[in-house]
Amino acid sequence: MQSLIGIVIAFALLAALIYLKVDFGKAILIATIPLFLLSEPSVEGLRWIEEITFEYDTLSLIAIIVQIALLGYLYKDSDQVIRMIEELKAAVPDRRMVVASIPALFGLMPMPGGALVSAPMIEDEGDALDLDGIEKTFLNWWWRHIWFTVYPLSAGLILAARLSGVSIYRIGLFNLPIFATQIVIGVFFGLKKIDVKNSSSSKANPFLIFYELLPIIVALSLNIILGIPLYITLFLAIIMIFLQNFENYTVRSLPVTLKEGFSFDLLLAAYGIMLFKGIIERAESLEPVIVAIEGHVPLLVVVMVGSYFIGVLFGHLPGAIGVSFPVFIPMLPVVSVRTVSLMFVFVFMGYFTSPIHLCIILTIEYFGIDLKSFYRRMIKPFLILITAIILWLLISGSFFLFF
Repeated sequence: MQSLIGIVIAFALLAALIYLKVDFGKAILIATIPLFLLSEPSVEGLRWIEEITFEYDTLSLIAIIVQIALLGYLYKDSDQVIRMIEELKAAVPDRRMVVASIPALFGLMPMPGGALVSAPMIEDEGDALDLDGIEKTFLNWWWRHIWFTVYPLSAGLILAARLSGVSIYRIGLFNLPIFATQIVIGVFFGLKKIDVKNSSSSKANPFLIFYELLPIIVALSLNIILGIPLYITLFLAIIMIFLQNFENYTVRSLPVTLKEGFSFDLLLAAYGIMLFKGIIERAESLEPVIVAIEGHVPLLVVVMVGSYFIGVLFGHLPGAIGVSFPVFIPMLPVVSVRTVSLMFVFVFMGYFTSPIHLCIILTIEYFGIDLKSFYRRMIKPFLILITAIILWLLISGSFFLFF
């Protein structure tokens, strides 16, 4: 029971630190202190910390998360993503598709605050389509996040796979109908209502778009086809993007670039998540909860509602996954792609709509609208999406595993 109290205090402290705008990496490490002190404040507990710190899963996750952040930074710093967008504008004659493709492309580039980078480009295209600030905000928010349930370089999906032991590719494949639904809703509730206007008439070179995406394609292909660990293939991708932009970087400037692209907070976040998870597992803190809810509250309701509200509370997908998965996975009747995807999707939906979600905050500030106007615009597409998700989980049999 004492370790369960530690979890409650850790959650409350973490939530308070996030609302005080403390970086997530620092916040989760601070929140782990009461969890540790109320679980195993002894030599044995220190051994737990040592084991967790040097486990393969911990070290490889840190390497993956840090390299993904660096890769996203290099795509932005080298203007490689801008070149892709210019090629895209030439390739797509319909301006409506361009205004959707800009945030979607930035969604492929794992960079914090990427919504603020795509917003100025959407503003230019949106002005040509006579869109107001609310519509530009909606399009930037919706299309940036279409990949998050299926994309293997999404930090949230990587964490979900690592914490559950279910293959990231199996989770992504299972979520494909949700991904397709997001696109359909984005078209019908975002693009369809915009008047058709032509974009650039210049000729596009599809090879150039492929060339700019090559580092990501190589990283994922080597991992999927040959099974080479992602932390190695990402290292190769980083070398590739340096070679593609060799004229922008010198041996002298390299240390500065690496320093600017290195995220110490993400390193702390990855380590803190694994520490949080490891202590909860070793202390068996959740046994009293599992016993208490059996026969009283439907487990499915606990997992769905709990996952969603943790996503809302944190407004940070990797953080919400890192905290919710260690709590709910021990409760699952079976750890499979269906139950893990259910948890992931509900955490994602909470994060997607959270009022402290950085992409929402940055975009509404940039376009000068208020949060109430944004929620009024997004509520109908969101309700349709959540309904479609529930239908898919019913059809796939995910719900029935809880009974």
